[in-house]
Amino acid sequence: MKREEIREMTMQVVYQMDVMGDFDYRNISLITENEQIQKEKQALQTLDVIRDHRDEIDEMIDSHSDRWKTNRMGKTDLAIFRIAVAEICYMDAIPDSVSIDEAVKMAKKYGEDRSYAFINSVLGKIAKDK
Repeated sequence: MKREEIREMTMQVVYQMDVMGDFDYRNISLITENEQIQKEKQALQTLDVIRDHRDEIDEMIDSHSDRWKTNRMGKTDLAIFRIAVAEICYMDAIPDSVSIDEAVKMAKKYGEDRSYAFINSVLGKIAKDK
């Protein structure tokens, strides 16, 4: 499975966790019903980080975004943010520039009209400050 496909699947799981209000990804049907994602270590590592550090990740997003806090963001954009911030702040094996670039690509594909620019800006600030 390609890295882009893994991130998209991970984004769908993070979105579903947010909708359900349950951040233990092992309870999410997308995981339990999909053997492919269960084999992807990068996806599971990212989901572990989000499960264990969601409050810190959200605080980081809030503190680096102007006038938009996580409680006002669309769930798709928030899922993209959480994945990228998890990678930037907790997964040193992934270069920050790759995390940001992949987040922008997903935002262009799944986000609102100008989400990608906002996501790019906020992630750039987070990467710079880490």
